[in-house]
Amino acid sequence: MDSSRLIGTAEAVILHSGPRSDFEAHKSTLDALGTVAHLGAEHGLASLYDVVGLAMMWSVLNAWLQGTVLLRTAGVDAATYAPFARRIAAGVAAWLPGYAEQIDSGSFPAEVSPLETDARAMTHLIEESEALGVNAELPKLIKAMAARSIAAGHGGEQYPVLIKEFGKPRDD
Repeated sequence: MDSSRLIGTAEAVILHSGPRSDFEAHKSTLDALGTVAHLGAEHGLASLYDVVGLAMMWSVLNAWLQGTVLLRTAGVDAATYAPFARRIAAGVAAWLPGYAEQIDSGSFPAEVSPLETDARAMTHLIEESEALGVNAELPKLIKAMAARSIAAGHGGEQYPVLIKEFGKPRDD
């Protein structure tokens, strides 16, 4: 999962999937390459985890870039924004276990805020972006997904209910 410069260090993430016996037979060699995780017997899991890692990485980076461009309109540079963005990202990451429980149970009680409230904030982000001459395609995409979810009757549920929209193929 990492660049070649990290291979051989504890920072390198090595993903393995397939029979546990194969993993155990080669664990000492794999351990020399980095921190190894066996993800399960299904051969394709390591590759799928790699792809979802990219989805997570690009989503976080794209949100940071959107924020960076917005703040640049006020004269704030990326280096000044980065510590704040890191704090926000860590805070959002802390929500993941609770959100995972909601997704796995299929129940999305609005413990923090309902999707309808989040959609109003999305509208504000879009309006502010457009007013400042900043590209708003990414927040418009997420807002469209939220609007479909609200139209389907999920506006009073918490943000992870959008998993239902992410699970639907697009008919483009």
